[in-house]
Parts: sequence; C-alpha cells; structure tokens
Amino acid sequence: MASIGLSGPTYKVHQVPEHFHEHFIISGYRHPKSTPFQCILSVFDATNETLNFWTHFLPSCYFLWVLRDLAETLDFKHDSYTWPLLGYMFVCIIFPLASAAAHTFNTMSDLARHICFFMDYGALSIFSLGVAIAYRAYCFPSDLKDTWFGQHYTDIALVNSVVCTIVSCQTRFMPPSTLRKVLRLSAFAWPYCYDSIPIVYRLFACSPQECLLQSQFIHGRQFVFALLAAFLYATHLPERLNPGRFDIIGHSHQLFHVCSILGTMDQMQAILYDMKARGEELAGSGWDYSSTWSTIGVILSVMAVNTLVISFFSVKLALVYKKFK
Repeated sequence: MASIGLSGPTYKVHQVPEHFHEHFIISGYRHPKSTPFQCILSVFDATNETLNFWTHFLPSCYFLWVLRDLAETLDFKHDSYTWPLLGYMFVCIIFPLASAAAHTFNTMSDLARHICFFMDYGALSIFSLGVAIAYRAYCFPSDLKDTWFGQHYTDIALVNSVVCTIVSCQTRFMPPSTLRKVLRLSAFAWPYCYDSIPIVYRLFACSPQECLLQSQFIHGRQFVFALLAAFLYATHLPERLNPGRFDIIGHSHQLFHVCSILGTMDQMQAILYDMKARGEELAGSGWDYSSTWSTIGVILSVMAVNTLVISFFSVKLALVYKKFK
C-alpha cells in the first residue's frame, strides 16, 4: 500500500487484479471492491483515476453553464432554429458526465467495471449523434446539402450510434486480441470520422461564402486536438517513457481527456459561429428541423435504445459471472 486517503489506502499494480491494470501505471490504484461511498471519496484522493474524473466532470459543469447562458438569449422553447443546438449542448453535458461517473465507480467490482465502460461507450455514441445533428443543421456544406449523403447523413449517424454501442459492448466479452482492439477502436473512431466528413469537405472545398466564415479556422483547429487525443490514447505517452512517474498527474488518459474537451470546445464554438452567421441562408433554403422529434426526440430515442443495449449486455455479463462463481 502506497498511501492512505479519504477513501482508504491506494495500491501498487501488483496488488490489484490484472484486469484492473493500466499500461505503465505503477501506483495509485484503488481497492477493486470499493464501496460506492469510497468511490465518491476517492475523487478527492491522490489516485490514478482522480484527474480522469475532474478532467471530465468540470467540463460537463462548464457546458451546463454555457447552456444556461445561451438560454438567456435564445428561445429554446419556441424557436425551432435553436433545437439542434439544444440537442448538441445536451450531449456535450452527458458524455463527459458519464465518463466521470465511469471513472469514479469502476472499482466497485469486476461487473461494475464492465458496466461503467458500457455507460462510457453509450454516452460517446450519443454524443456522435448530437454532433451529426448540429453539423447537418448549421455547418453542412451547401454543395452537399441536396445530395444523397446530405439527405441521409443523420440517418446514418443514428445507425452508427446504435451499432457502435453494440460493437464496443460486445468487445468486453472477447479475449484479448488484435481483433478486439481493432473493433473497439473502430467503434470509437468511426462515428467521429463519419461526422467529420462534411467539415473536412468544407475545409478543403468550401464555397466562396463558406471560406470566409469565422468558423473555418476553429473547425480546423478541433482536428488538431482530435489527432493529439488519438495519439495520446494510442501511445500511452508520457508514462511509457517513465513508468511510475506520471501515475497521479500527467498520464496519457488525463491528457487525452483534456485534448478531447479542448476539441469539443472548439467544435461548440464553430457550431455557434455557423449558427449565427448562416441563419438567413439556412432559413431561406427551408429548415429541416421544424419538429422536436428531429432533434431532441431522436437523441432521447437513441438514448433509450442504447440504455436497452447496455442493460442487455449488463445482464448477459452478470450471468457469465454467476456461471463461473
């Protein structure tokens, strides 16, 4: 045991089960059978999960504050032009909050650890759908709007959201292998890559009007943060270079969180710029989101489906654990 905090002692890597090990992290592990109260207290202790919690919980609070601020100037209740933004802000709050909860409670038990990951996967897939709706509403290139891709862009994003949740959850039942790693990473990466297609198109083939939009640079900058986040996630730097040095502060998953949030903040700012700058153009060409079903309704429906998917895999996992007890 390395130290004792509010939640109890922390442990070295050799003192916890192998499936709780993190690459190149030597210390700061919590007890693998922690109580819910111990898990909550642990966010105030120096563990290897503490900053994983705060780097997503605080941004969730920030996005909630932004939404409250927007609600003072926008008519979310009656103005359908704001509904895609409302859906987007909702998922911006949900995905880091779910991640923070997963990082908090994943040491309650082996089963809880898997369920926490399921929650994380589901929240990320919902986020990808909210992004797609906002992109289609405010940021879509005019050249692509009336194409087959433009007409079915959000439909495909909806399918992506559900399928990627199923795939990522299923990988928890697969033995460690290259296939499992590829499937899990693909389930994370594909929705983001798909959502980004119209933005990448706009960056490289924008119309004269779109090239002058203030959002262009910010749309581009978000990809820098996304690539940096992916690099950190894949390489486990800097802890790979000096195992044990970055256990509590500065390991790759914390930096991954920071980069992903910075990218999301740029994404949000670019969407807000496009929403404001393209208002007349979009309203004049016919508004596709005149009902709450096409925005909030779709997001809540897919959330319900993903909840059923997560519940199914959680029960399946519980039966597996019961069988081997």
